[in-house]
Amino acid sequence: MYFSVLAALILLFSFAGPARSQSAISTPLQVHAANPNYFADHTGRAVYLTGSHTWNNLQDWGTGGSIQPFDFAAYVNMLVSHGHNFTLLWRTELPKFCGLPTAAGSSSDFTVGPHPWRRTGPGVASDGGLKFNLTKFDQSFFDRLRSRAKQLNASGIYAGVYLFTGEWLNALRCSGDGHPFTGSNNINGIDDGGGIGSMTMAAPNAITALQDGYIEKMVDVLNDLPNVLWIVSEEAPPSSVWWNDHLIAHLRSYESKKAIRHPIGYAVHGDDRRGAMGRRRDELRGLLDSRFRVSAGDATIYDSDADWVAPSARISPTKSCGSGTPRCKVNINDSDHSYYGMWNDTAEQNRAFIWKNFLNGNHVLFMDPYLIYYPRENRNLCLLPIRGVCSEQDPRWDDVRRNLGYTRAFANRIDLGVMTPQGKLFSSGYGLAQASGSNGEYLGYTSSGSALAVDLNAASGTLSVEWFDPATGATASGGQVAAGTRQTLANPFPNDAVVHVRSASP
Repeated sequence: MYFSVLAALILLFSFAGPARSQSAISTPLQVHAANPNYFADHTGRAVYLTGSHTWNNLQDWGTGGSIQPFDFAAYVNMLVSHGHNFTLLWRTELPKFCGLPTAAGSSSDFTVGPHPWRRTGPGVASDGGLKFNLTKFDQSFFDRLRSRAKQLNASGIYAGVYLFTGEWLNALRCSGDGHPFTGSNNINGIDDGGGIGSMTMAAPNAITALQDGYIEKMVDVLNDLPNVLWIVSEEAPPSSVWWNDHLIAHLRSYESKKAIRHPIGYAVHGDDRRGAMGRRRDELRGLLDSRFRVSAGDATIYDSDADWVAPSARISPTKSCGSGTPRCKVNINDSDHSYYGMWNDTAEQNRAFIWKNFLNGNHVLFMDPYLIYYPRENRNLCLLPIRGVCSEQDPRWDDVRRNLGYTRAFANRIDLGVMTPQGKLFSSGYGLAQASGSNGEYLGYTSSGSALAVDLNAASGTLSVEWFDPATGATASGGQVAAGTRQTLANPFPNDAVVHVRSASP
C-alpha cells in the first residue's frame, strides 16, 4: 500500500483545522439557489450540516430528584474538536419524566429544569414544586438559551432550537410529572386532559394561545442570532398534524415581521401511546423499545410547510419533496429517528449510515447519549455516573463523532452546489459527482474492503485517485486513471473506504 505523504498532510490539515478554530457565523442560512438539498451561506456556497446533539444540553437532568449541572463549554469544545458545525438544543416539556429505560429490567425517572414559565404558586404541582403561572415567563430559561446559542455561534456552530419535543409527552408521562399544561400543575385554569392533549387539538384554543405566546418569546430572544434554525417538534404523535402545522405557520408569520427569517424544521412523528399503565406493562413485558419506535410517515413532514425535515428512513432519498411549501426540503437525517439501536451494530455499520446519507446529498446528525448513563444494551457506558449523569464520555462513540467531522471536511473540499447524488455511477450505489468534461469530480464510498467501480465516461483527460480510511483517518494515493471509461478501483484498506477522483489538470 502506497501512502501519499502530501495527500495525508492535506487531509490531516482539513480534518484537524476545524478542531483548532471555527469562524463565527455572520449571516443566516437560506436555501441554496441551485441545489435545494442544501442551505447556502452569505457567499452562496452550499453548507453541509453535521454534528452531535444530546438531550440535556439546554436543560439540566438528574435522577432521584437531583438535577446535575451540564458543562456547556466542554460540550462546545467536543463539537469543535470533532469538526461539527450543527447541534440541537433540546427542551423537555416535563419537569419530571418517568420510565426512561436506561437499564435492563428497570427504568429511571429524571427531574429537569429550568422551564419557560415561572413556578409562583400558590399551591403545589404533582412533581412537588410550586404550580406554574403560565402568564409569567421565567427569564432565566431564556437567558440560558440565548447564552448557549451565542456560544455556539462564536464557535461556528449552527443551533437547531426545539420549540417542543413531543416525544416526552408521547411516551414518558406519569401522574407526578408536573406538566405545566395539566390543570393540577398551573394556577391559570389550563388543562390538557393529561397524556398528549396539548398536541392533539384540531383548532386554536387556550393552550395554543399560550404556546403561540411562548413561540413569540423564543423569536424575540433569538431572532438576531444568525446561527439559529428552528425545529417545531420531534416524535410527536401522528394525531398532532394540525398542531405541528399551526406551529410552523405561527412561527413563520411572527418571524416575518423581524429582521431575520430562520429555517424551520419538523421531525418525524412517533407513535400514539396508551397511557402510563400501558407503558408500565410494556416495561414488565420487556417491550421497552416499542415506546420509541418511529412511524414510517415521512410523507407527512415532506408535505408540510417546513424548510427542513428529520425523517425516519435509515438512508434518506436523494430528493425529499412533497406537496408543501417549499416543495422540496433540506433533509437532515438524525439517528435519533432513523437509526434506533445503532449501538448494537458494528463501527463500520455506524460509519456507513453517515457516509451513505452524506453521499445521497443529505445532512447527518448523531443522537449522542454523551453523558447520560445508559447501560441497557451497552448504549452508553459513560464514566463516573452521578444521578444518571456522567463526568466522562464513553469512547465507543468517538468513531461516530470523528466520521461526522470527516464528512464535513470532504464537504468543504468540494462544491456541493454542483456535486449531486449520482449513485448510478458507482457500483456501491452511493456517490456525489460532477461528471462533466475536464472538470470531472467523483466522491464515492465502498464497504468491507470491496473495490469500487466508477463510471468515468462523461469525464475527459486524466483523473487522480485518492483513498481515505474512515476507520483510521489514513489516506492513500490511488495514482491516476484515464477518463472516458468505467474504472474499477481497488480499495487499499481492509474495511470501508472513501475514494475521491478528480481532474489531474492544474
